[in-house]
Amino acid sequence: MAVSPLAAAEFKSVKECVPGIAVQDRKNLTGKIVAVENGLCRVKLDQDGKVTTYLHWMLRVAGASAETDDQLKVGPYECYVGSQAAGGLRITAPGSYVSDGKSGKFRVEPSRKIVFESGPFSEYHAKLLAGPKIGMNLNGGTFYNMVCDPVR
Repeated sequence: MAVSPLAAAEFKSVKECVPGIAVQDRKNLTGKIVAVENGLCRVKLDQDGKVTTYLHWMLRVAGASAETDDQLKVGPYECYVGSQAAGGLRITAPGSYVSDGKSGKFRVEPSRKIVFESGPFSEYHAKLLAGPKIGMNLNGGTFYNMVCDPVR
């Protein structure tokens, strides 16, 4: 599978982790994929030659934008912390959601930051990820330990 350097956004599937291609992570570290093992992408980093393991959605083709043109869709999303189910949410209309019977409002900023203005996720920091997925954490960092995927 050839991946064009012009393709935008982080990888949507582990199938995009092809040994030999140059990639970039969320901290803009670059390297080459050396292997795919147990659904994880192993990357030899350019800066120090160390091999680091990544989940596919943490990587993109080197030089490509991390941005995506994905948009949140109305419907259900399943949330996971690692492989452990952590509940879900339903986008009920643009700018509104419900989770565990409680409703709230949100907005998506041009930076892809999702601001939960009210409701059960108002304490979370969130970002619209490729897929489209919702990445969430409580500390505002770039690692989203909870990810919500649309139910297909």
